[in-house]
Amino acid sequence: MKRIVQLLLSALLLTFSAPQASSFNITASLSSTVRDVVEASRIHPPAAPLRGADFAIATFNKSIVQAFAKAWAHSNNGSSGLEGVVLILRMGDGGYSGRDMGSTNEQRRFTFRWHPATIAIVHTHPNASDPRPRDEDLEVANKYRVPIFTITSRGMFVYDPLTKQVRMVVKNLDWLDASKFSNLIFAKQ
Repeated sequence: MKRIVQLLLSALLLTFSAPQASSFNITASLSSTVRDVVEASRIHPPAAPLRGADFAIATFNKSIVQAFAKAWAHSNNGSSGLEGVVLILRMGDGGYSGRDMGSTNEQRRFTFRWHPATIAIVHTHPNASDPRPRDEDLEVANKYRVPIFTITSRGMFVYDPLTKQVRMVVKNLDWLDASKFSNLIFAKQ
């Protein structure tokens, strides 16, 4: 930046000290120099940034996966009708955290208070039911515009309100292994 300022000052000094007849050429030259400097200094954006479910998956680290394990324990490892919920939150320092919402003893549902820093919802589904996000799950995801994940013994699934699609993220209990998510991120790039 300092170099750019020096270059511009030098060009301006030449403009004012040169005879009137050549000032047009110097100005034109200055304009092309400024254009070249601006063009060279532009930062070209990387390939499409991760969004929606893919962005949420990129935040899944060891501590967030540990929160998944707690939610799974609240559901008795999917063997009861109880559900566990984890909210993925963007923290004030720019990091991400998985907040286990505890247990409510509700059958096949979970009531919790919405947190405005939520970027994704992860919850359990009983082993005996459909492992994919259901109608109620889709409504919540669309209302709050965040992906909603289900964790089950048959895998992790996600509904992304950006794409309006449900897909499998990982098979079986692989969602209990944080390294499975980092491998997914590298595979996408």
